[in-house]
Amino acid sequence: MSRGGLSGQPGGLLLSLLLGACWPLAFAPFGWSYLAMVLLAALFFLVQDRSPRVAAQRGYVFGFAAFAAGTYWIAITLHQFANMDWFLAGALVAFLAAYCALYPALALWLAARFFRGGARLLALPVLWVLGEWLRARLLTGFPWLATGYSQTGALLGGFAPWLGQYGVGLATAAVAAILAALAVRRSPLAMTAGGAALAALYGAALAAATVSFTHPSGAPLQVRLLQGNVPISEKWDAPKLDAILLRYATLIAATPPGTQLVVLPETAFPVFQTEIPQFIDNLRRWSAAHHSTLIIGMPEVAGRDYYNAALEIDRLAPLRWYRKQHLVPFGEYIPLPWLLASLVHNFMPGLGSFTVGRGASVLPVGGEQAGMSICYEESFSRDVRKGVVQGANFLVNISDYAWYGHSIAAAQSLQMAAMQAREEQKPDVRATNTGITALITPAGRVAVQLPQFVEGALDGKIQPMAGQTPFGRWGEWPFLAMALLLLALAYLSAIKRRR
Repeated sequence: MSRGGLSGQPGGLLLSLLLGACWPLAFAPFGWSYLAMVLLAALFFLVQDRSPRVAAQRGYVFGFAAFAAGTYWIAITLHQFANMDWFLAGALVAFLAAYCALYPALALWLAARFFRGGARLLALPVLWVLGEWLRARLLTGFPWLATGYSQTGALLGGFAPWLGQYGVGLATAAVAAILAALAVRRSPLAMTAGGAALAALYGAALAAATVSFTHPSGAPLQVRLLQGNVPISEKWDAPKLDAILLRYATLIAATPPGTQLVVLPETAFPVFQTEIPQFIDNLRRWSAAHHSTLIIGMPEVAGRDYYNAALEIDRLAPLRWYRKQHLVPFGEYIPLPWLLASLVHNFMPGLGSFTVGRGASVLPVGGEQAGMSICYEESFSRDVRKGVVQGANFLVNISDYAWYGHSIAAAQSLQMAAMQAREEQKPDVRATNTGITALITPAGRVAVQLPQFVEGALDGKIQPMAGQTPFGRWGEWPFLAMALLLLALAYLSAIKRRR
C-alpha cells in the first residue's frame, strides 16, 4: 500500500474505522482468530513512519469502531430494562467506546513518539497489549475484546498457562508486527527472517501447550448444571417467585443418583435467604439425603449490607457464602454516588445497592475446592486466579446473560471463561440462566453445552486438578517483566538508530 490513497488522511482514518469494525469478528461467536493478526498488521502498517498525532488518531478510530461494534449489546439492557430510548442507549455505548478507544490511541501515540523504523514495529505489540492491561485495571477495569481472548482455542493460546491471556495477546500482536514488517520490507532477507520469526513463535506456542502443570486430584466429580431460562421481566416480579422456585426445585429433584454437585445460576433465587427459610431447610434435607452439594446464586442480606452471592448448601452443615468481589459499575454499584446516584435511580430504581464482597474465593465441595466467580468476574484473569491461589481444584462460574437478549455477549463471555480454564489448567463448570451453560476442560475446550434460551440441566463429569501453572503461581508479573524488557530493547534500538 502506498503512502497516498487509503493510507493517507482521511483515507487512513476511514480504513482504520473499517478495520476496527471488523475486530469483533476475531472473537466468539464468529471465532475468526486469524483475523486479529490481519487487522492488527494492517493497523500497524498504517502507523509505520507516521507522526504521533496521526498514529493516535488512527488508533482511536480503530478502537472506537471495535468497541462500538463489539459491545453494542449493552444498549439492549439500557433500552429494555433502564427505560432508555434507543438513541440514548446507543449514545451511552458510544461513550463507553470513546473511553476504551483512548488506550489503543495512547499505545500508538507512544510508539510513534519514541520509536522509529524497526524499533517502532518491535514496540507496537508491547505497547498495544500494555494498553489492554491498563484498560482492565483503571476505573474498575473493562477487559472485553482483549487481543489474547481471540486466541483461546488457537495455537497461540498455548502460552496461556505460562503468561496468561496478555502473554497470548503479546504473541498475537507480535505476529501482526512481523506481517507489517514484511509488508514494509519485501527483500528476500526480510522474508527469510520474518518467516523464521513466525516459525519460532508458533513452534514455541506448540511446545508450551504440551506442558501440563496440574495433575488429577481425587476421583472425578459428577455435576449437574441448571439453566432455568427465566426472563428478566419475570425474574424480579414478586408474584412469579413461587413459580421460579418450583421450576428449580423440579430440576433439582430430577438430579441423577450419584451427583455430587448441583449448580444454579446467578440470582437463580431472586429473594433473600431470610425470606424463604423453610425452602432453604427443605434443600438442606434434600442435600443430606442425596449426598449432594448445592451452589445457588441468590442475593444475601447481612445487617445493612446486600451482596450478589452464591449460597452453598452442603447437607446439614452450616451455610456457606461466596460474595461477589468485583461488582459491575452502574449495575451493582454506583461510582461517585453523591453525584450519580439520583441519575441512575431515575432509570433503574434500586440498582447500585450491592456491597463489595470480602473473604475467601473458594467453597469446599466433596473434599475439593471450587474457585468461585460470579458473572463479570470471569472476564478478569486476576479475579479467577484468587480462587486458584487459595487452593481451588476446579472453577465454578454462575452468570445471567438474559440482560443482553439474543446477542453475542454470552458467547464472548464463554470464550473468556475458557481462557481462564486454560490459564489455570483447571476444569470450569458454568451455570447460567439463559445460556451458555457449559463444561470446560483444563485445556480451555468447551466439552459440552446447553443450547441458549431453553430450560434444562446439563449433567457431566469433571476431574479436579491440583497444582498451579506459572500464571496461576505468579500472575501477570512474568508478562509485565517480558513486556518491559522488550520495550527497553526497542528503546535502545531507537536510540542507536538516531545516533
